Amino acid sequence: MSRNLFIIVLLIITPFCGWGQVDTIADQKLQEVVIMAKLPTVEMKPGKMTYRLDASITQSQGNVYDVLTSLPGVVIQNDGTIFLNGQNGANILMDGKPTYLLGQDLVNLLKSTPASITDKIDLITQPSARYDASGNSGIIDIRTKKILRRGMNLSVNGSYDQGKYGEGFASTTLNLRTNKFNFYLSYSYSRKNDYDDLYVERSYLEGWRPEGETGQMTQSSYRTWKNKSNYYRFGIDYQMSEKTTIGLSTDGNLAGSKVEGDMNSSIPKRSPQTGGLLRTLNDQNRSRDNFTAVLSLTHTFNSDGGVLDASMDYLRYRYEEDQYLNSQDTLFGDMGGGIHLYSGQANLVWPFSKSFTFHAGAKTSFVSIDNNADYNRLQGDSWQSDHDLSCDFQYDENINAGYIQLDAKFSSVSLEAGLRLENTRIEGEQSGNAYQRDSSFTNHYTHLFPTLSVQYALRNGNSLSLTYGKRIVRPNYRDLNPFVYIHDEYTYDKGNTLLRPELSDNLELAYIHGDLFRVGLAFNYTKDVIIKSYLDQGNYVVYVSPENLSSRVSVGPRLSTSQLPLTSFWNVNVSASWIYNRYRLPENYQVKVNERWTPNIGISNQFNFARTWSAELIGFYNGKMAAGQATIYPLWQINVGIQKKIWKGRGTIQLFARDIFHSNVSRMSVMTPTQHAFIKERMSRTVVGISLTYRINRGLEVKESHRKHSVDESKRINL
Repeated sequence: MSRNLFIIVLLIITPFCGWGQVDTIADQKLQEVVIMAKLPTVEMKPGKMTYRLDASITQSQGNVYDVLTSLPGVVIQNDGTIFLNGQNGANILMDGKPTYLLGQDLVNLLKSTPASITDKIDLITQPSARYDASGNSGIIDIRTKKILRRGMNLSVNGSYDQGKYGEGFASTTLNLRTNKFNFYLSYSYSRKNDYDDLYVERSYLEGWRPEGETGQMTQSSYRTWKNKSNYYRFGIDYQMSEKTTIGLSTDGNLAGSKVEGDMNSSIPKRSPQTGGLLRTLNDQNRSRDNFTAVLSLTHTFNSDGGVLDASMDYLRYRYEEDQYLNSQDTLFGDMGGGIHLYSGQANLVWPFSKSFTFHAGAKTSFVSIDNNADYNRLQGDSWQSDHDLSCDFQYDENINAGYIQLDAKFSSVSLEAGLRLENTRIEGEQSGNAYQRDSSFTNHYTHLFPTLSVQYALRNGNSLSLTYGKRIVRPNYRDLNPFVYIHDEYTYDKGNTLLRPELSDNLELAYIHGDLFRVGLAFNYTKDVIIKSYLDQGNYVVYVSPENLSSRVSVGPRLSTSQLPLTSFWNVNVSASWIYNRYRLPENYQVKVNERWTPNIGISNQFNFARTWSAELIGFYNGKMAAGQATIYPLWQINVGIQKKIWKGRGTIQLFARDIFHSNVSRMSVMTPTQHAFIKERMSRTVVGISLTYRINRGLEVKESHRKHSVDESKRINL
């Protein structure tokens, strides 16, 4: 506890130790800073924090997964569970579009997406009615770069970082913009070796221990990954007239990985018939192929801002996996599947006057998912099909949505009031075989999602804001899939077809002091919380399966600052929260409630020594957190970096180091009705790296009127 307090105090006082030395800066010096037009690392708005990667040294390199796990308040577990400000259920978007991936598939996508093509990341805790209602704790929107400069723009980037293993990135981006056309193309290649060092300790409670045994079990696992990824993006925009623009964009990812795992399970003997040491080898070969295409249309009705935008989306995701397990017997699995998504949406923005603006839109989406698994056991000299583990699962989902929203601006009050309706239809079917019946399920439901944002302007540019939103987290297809996935001889994953969606109410009251800082009080109540449960099957076998808890309450203060000038060359951004989470557990648990106050703090320091030299020091601390049955222990990380502009500003060289104290280690304890478990997992996050970027810009900047229109378009979120 004292160590945790020391880390928090150190992070808090570090940026403020220069307050007493702030120099009086002349007006002329301030003007020079503005002329340089350096983008702020962090921007804050009501219900939203924006992190600009290009303005950061340590966060502009590596992959998107590394960037997200370095942001304050963001925790991503290895199974793909995402926490935002101490609450799980955050929804990941790419350029305003859902990824429709989850679990390890989502983690793999984030790890194979280079940070060099990413412009900014929006953490949105209070989305408006224009967004999908999915995402209990909010939305994480990953925005790729868009170049507004006319002419030819070419950027080439290469980076290499070394931890226990090495990782290399190479990317290039080309953009050609004329009066009528905008063409862009980007490609990146990454190669990374990684590892996962896992330790698990289980202790059965009194009365549940197997007869004649200690009820203790330990497992240690070491897995290595060899990953290769090819990412590409292509698009073209054509301005048909002064008011109408059409566009076509595609992006995709071709990736493969080889995983080699070695698990040792130890059960202390108390009788000669039980216990001992079991070794399990788990090797996997995986390949992934995802492709997205978007056809869009934007039409401006008048100079007052009336705009109609529409788009049609197609997404295809395919994967194949071979799994080889060798322990007491030998098992070989051949798994595969795919996702197909078709969606269409349209949004209308119509200003009635300078004070009132009307928004409306509609969306429909169809998702079809197919997963299959064929397991065979080696019996003697021949392979025999394992019908208990083999299956074919088909999942279909249709969501229809519509929304309206009214924005009103008065002398001192700004108002956004919206209402969204979403209708969901789900069908799932698992094919049977000679040894097990087929199973199917359906679920249809409709919900209304009101949103409200009120901002009251005070004197000197300060304001008060009140935001409210209702959100939903639907059970994903993997949570509903009754298919069994094998980790080792004692640990299995299985879905639950009886899951219900979780619904949450989110409320936040905040005070905003100009552009410097924001302090607020947030409240969240969630019904039917979906969590991972650990079901004891006897003989030390555990099935990990999702289930609904009755409720969760979350409340606490939040603080964020933006570009606080400590000296003429030193700016700091601070993000902090102290959140209370309370989970009500099922009646068969010895502990009925899991509750805890969780501190989170992140500090980013930017140093600009000269026009061509800059440095960065970033740190975060996430405190002990309640998460359903689990308690997640504190973790923290500090990154450093230095940057030099070269070749008359056309080039940039960066030296960076992430997790320099090797402190970002995942630890958690889990309570079940029959046992307690402790889990510790260490991955390759400590690295030292170098990056080199070269840019060629031939052309003129877009005029201010066109720039504003393009920026507005990039901010407009489709349904």
